[in-house]
Amino acid sequence: TIGKLEPSYVIRKFLDAQRIHNLTAYLQALHLQSLANADHTTLLLNCYTKLKDSAHLEEFIKASVDEVHFDVEIAIKVLRQAGYHSHALYLAEKHAHHEWYLKIQLEDIKNFQEALRYIGRLPFPQIESNMKCYGKILMYHVPNETTQLLKDLCTNFAQHEGGKKANPEEFIPIFANNPCELKNFLEHMIQVQNDSPQGVYDTLLELRLQNWAHERDPQARQQLQNDVMTLLKSGRFKNVFDKALVLCQMHNFQKGVLYLYEQGKLFQQIMHYHMQNNQYQEVIEACKQYGEQESSLWEQALGYFARKEEDCKEHIATVLKHIESKNLMPPLLG
Repeated sequence: TIGKLEPSYVIRKFLDAQRIHNLTAYLQALHLQSLANADHTTLLLNCYTKLKDSAHLEEFIKASVDEVHFDVEIAIKVLRQAGYHSHALYLAEKHAHHEWYLKIQLEDIKNFQEALRYIGRLPFPQIESNMKCYGKILMYHVPNETTQLLKDLCTNFAQHEGGKKANPEEFIPIFANNPCELKNFLEHMIQVQNDSPQGVYDTLLELRLQNWAHERDPQARQQLQNDVMTLLKSGRFKNVFDKALVLCQMHNFQKGVLYLYEQGKLFQQIMHYHMQNNQYQEVIEACKQYGEQESSLWEQALGYFARKEEDCKEHIATVLKHIESKNLMPPLLG
């Protein structure tokens, strides 16, 4: 009947008579003669799955590329819908339908490890796009392995000529619920690639400040403080001075605030900071340290101590002695 009768007529006859075996044979013949359309492929695969005819199903999908007489994507969809996930995966991998392969692994089988392995074997641009697409779910289920792949992707991707590199800033959102892995990733980036984008440094500074603010163990807190200061002194915050300052202020990181004030030659703010915190000795030290560059600091210190209700005679004497020796204030009129 092939070539003489319309396939739709023959199919309808077989369906009406519930002759599934005859229908299957007819559909197979249509495919062999490359006369099948997408609907015929769907119907044939449904026949195989309904008959649980795994042998013919495997023979059909495992045909060599030259012998494929059907729409691969349609076949993948039908098999997936029928629950034949391994068969659908086979087709997706064989015919490089990466998106379908990953959908089935991640959404149906939930084999996150295998999905990540598969992504890691793709060409660079596809690894990049798939990690942006599936990075969050992979980070949730296989955080260490996902972090490692992102490290590789954002430094020198060894598998590819020219050492292509992705922009690490673009992957920071993937770590939204994984601060430890994010810290690991960012620290790796600045260690391996000190010209990493500014967003890497900004985010790492914020993370280190958060860790410092929440740490209760004195020894660990001291180490975290040192880590923050090392980052601030890296020279990477000169162009984003205000942002770094705001982050330090938000976390009440005094040492960082004072360091940044000093770097920005904001001596008035340093004085004001110590005055607000009633740090008398630090007020004197600030005058000594920065008074040469801004002599009005001594006058401010004198006014500050004079207004204090408590006994500040010793500090006032120190300030006055310096003012007189340097002749910083005009003599009072008689």
